[in-house]
Amino acid sequence: MDVKLLRTFEMMARELNFHRTAERLFLAQPTVSVHIRQLEEQTGYQLVERTGRKVRLTAAGERFRLHALRILQAHDEALSDLARWKAGYDDRLDLLLSPVCAEHLLPSLWKQFAAKHPNVELRIYTTRSPSVGPGIAAGRSHIGMALLPSQHPDTETRVFTEGDVVLVGPSSIDPQTVDYREVLAEYPLLTDNHPEYWGQILHQLHETQAPIRPMPVNQTHVTRKLIVEGVGVSFLPRMAIADDLREGRLVEFATPDLRLPRSNSYIITPRNKVLPRAAQDFLALLAWNPPIS
Repeated sequence: MDVKLLRTFEMMARELNFHRTAERLFLAQPTVSVHIRQLEEQTGYQLVERTGRKVRLTAAGERFRLHALRILQAHDEALSDLARWKAGYDDRLDLLLSPVCAEHLLPSLWKQFAAKHPNVELRIYTTRSPSVGPGIAAGRSHIGMALLPSQHPDTETRVFTEGDVVLVGPSSIDPQTVDYREVLAEYPLLTDNHPEYWGQILHQLHETQAPIRPMPVNQTHVTRKLIVEGVGVSFLPRMAIADDLREGRLVEFATPDLRLPRSNSYIITPRNKVLPRAAQDFLALLAWNPPIS
């Protein structure tokens, strides 16, 4: 079956418009019509129905689309594999990471790994921490790194790093002359940027009657930028703002009467599944600890 016919059909199934399909594939519109007709002749079924200016897939077209996608994915993966082989790669490592782990943990790890394993190709995918475990269980990647342990029964979780959580604010404030309660009274508290510890912190702040104005921001990198711009303050893992503190973009405030939680990162792997050699070598670099779940 001609791949170019399948690709035209798949684009048509997405666009449901001959003109847009032609534009997306850089084809003449009559060529799109020819491709669809040739594919229908090969399959023996009408796949696309056209009524006036409206286009829709027939029942056969909807069913065939799933097969077309699988064929195209296999075709593209085969060519990609050959390209990797020609480039000298003999193995691949797929990682599924939370954005914080991708930004602050992966670069130094990959630099070390690539020095010892130059023929391994890395593919990085990012998602929020709660989605890493299900993604690993579903086979989306070999290894996951997240700020939450996985609850999925088909995965194993191990602690990778442990670190402090600190209150930080914009560099326009002098932390030596201002009490953190004054800061909380003046600036919104950017919350919900970490999936694990906000309940503990907010409980303590309410218990001590700290003057807070919570402002939910569910991404750590967005929270950092807002603080740098003077929009608010927040409790963040030191790992995520170490460079900002060192280079003076953010300042840290002492909170002597608060028992701040620790912030962990976790390695997540599939349970009872043999990983490829590249993944095993990467885990060895991480100084593997006993699983916690």
